[in-house]
Amino acid sequence: MNIRPGARVLYFSIALVVASVLCFAIPPAAYLIPAGVLALLVLAFLDYNALRKSWENLKIERVLPPVAGRGVPFKVSMQISGAASLLKGEIRDVLPAASEPQYWSAAISILPAQATVVSTECQIPTRGLHGFGPIWLRLNGPYGILEAQRVFDQRSNIKVLPESAVSREGLDSQQLAVDLLERSARTRLRGQGLEFESLSEFREGDDVRRIDWRSSARHNRTVIRRYQLEQHRDVVIVLDCGRLMGTRAGNGTKLDRAVDSALMLSRVALEKGDRCGLGVFDDQVLGFLPPLSGAGAQKVIMDSVYNVQSRWRESNFNLMFATLQAKQSKRSLLVVLSDLVDAAASEQFRTALVALSRRHLLVFAALQTPLLDELAHAPTETMLDAARSSVALHLQREREKALHSLTHFGINVLDVDPAHLTVPLINRYVALRQQNLL
Repeated sequence: MNIRPGARVLYFSIALVVASVLCFAIPPAAYLIPAGVLALLVLAFLDYNALRKSWENLKIERVLPPVAGRGVPFKVSMQISGAASLLKGEIRDVLPAASEPQYWSAAISILPAQATVVSTECQIPTRGLHGFGPIWLRLNGPYGILEAQRVFDQRSNIKVLPESAVSREGLDSQQLAVDLLERSARTRLRGQGLEFESLSEFREGDDVRRIDWRSSARHNRTVIRRYQLEQHRDVVIVLDCGRLMGTRAGNGTKLDRAVDSALMLSRVALEKGDRCGLGVFDDQVLGFLPPLSGAGAQKVIMDSVYNVQSRWRESNFNLMFATLQAKQSKRSLLVVLSDLVDAAASEQFRTALVALSRRHLLVFAALQTPLLDELAHAPTETMLDAARSSVALHLQREREKALHSLTHFGINVLDVDPAHLTVPLINRYVALRQQNLL
C-alpha cells in the first residue's frame, strides 16, 4: 500500500498561507497556524488508520469471457468486495496493448457488506492470446487528507479467435455456396475409386480389367475386384506467415484472411469425412499437425492456428518442404496459402512446390495485395504517382509470370483477393474431391 497526500491537503495548505499573511494585519491570527497544523496531523492519522484497515479484507476479481472474436466487442467487469465501510476512489485496469480502448479507469464507491461491480466494453482487432492486468486501485481517506494506492496482481487471458470461429454472420453466403456445390457433387461423383471394397463374381457388363485372375483360379470361377470411392482422404493446409502475409487487406491482414479460410476449409473437410492437418512456416517451420479426424479435430486445429502471427521474415519454403516429405508420405491434398513476388525471387519456392506435386495433389492459393492494385490504377498527377504506378504494375506482371509457371507444371493455382478467398478455395477442394484425383 502506497500512501500519498490527498486532494484536501491543498486546501489546508492554502488556509495556512492565508493565516500567515493575516498575522501581519491581525496578530491573533497567528494562533490559527498551529491549530491548523495540529488538525491536519490528526485528520491524517485518522485517514491512515482507516485506509490501513480498509485493505485487510478487500478483494478484486476480474470477469471476462474466455474467448472473443477478432474485432467483436466483449464485456470486462471488476467485482470488488470485502469493504468494512463506505470507500471511494478510482480503479484502473491494464488492458492489452492491442485493445480498443487502450486505457480504462472509473470512479467507484465501494459499499460495505456487498459486492460492487464496474464494467466496460472492449474489443481486440488482433487474433491471439491477450493478457489483462494488473489492477490498480486508489482509495481516498474518509477526510480526504490521505489516499492509498495498491496493485492487485490479477491477471487474465482471453483468446481472440478469427471471425469464422465465433460468428456465423458474414459466412452465410459462403456456406450457401459450399452447400449448393456439394449438393450437385453428390449427384455426379465420378471415377473408379481407389479404395478396395470386396471380391465378387463377374457379371455381364463388368469391366474385364477388374478381373482378379489369381482369385478366379482359386475359386474356379471368374472373380473381379470392386472398388469404392475413398472417403477418408488427407487434406493438409500449409499456412505461410512470412512478411508478404503481414500486409493489410481490408479489415485485417492477408494472414488473417488466410487463417479464416483455412479454418473454414478444415471444417468442411472434416464434415465430409476427410482427415485434416496443418503446417505453419515463415523462415522456419513453426508447427506441423498430422492429419486428424473426429469430433475434436476442429478444436485442435483451431488451437494450433488462432495465435499465428507474421514475424515479418522472408518466407523459406524449403524447411516446410522437407517436413512434408518426411512426415506426409501418403498422397494428400496440399493446400498452400501464400503469395509470390516474382519468378526470380520465388525460384526455390516454385521448385519445392513442383517437387511436392509429383507425390501430392497441390492447390496453391495466391493472396493478392490490394495496395498494389490501388497503386497500379491510381490517378497519376505527379512524377511520384507515376513512379509508384509503374512499380506496382511491374510487380503485378512479375507475379503473374510466377503463377503461370506453377500452372504450367500442373499445380492448381487460385489467384484471389484475400477478402474473397474462402468460397473459391472450398469450391476448388470440392471439385477436386468429386473428381477423385486423390
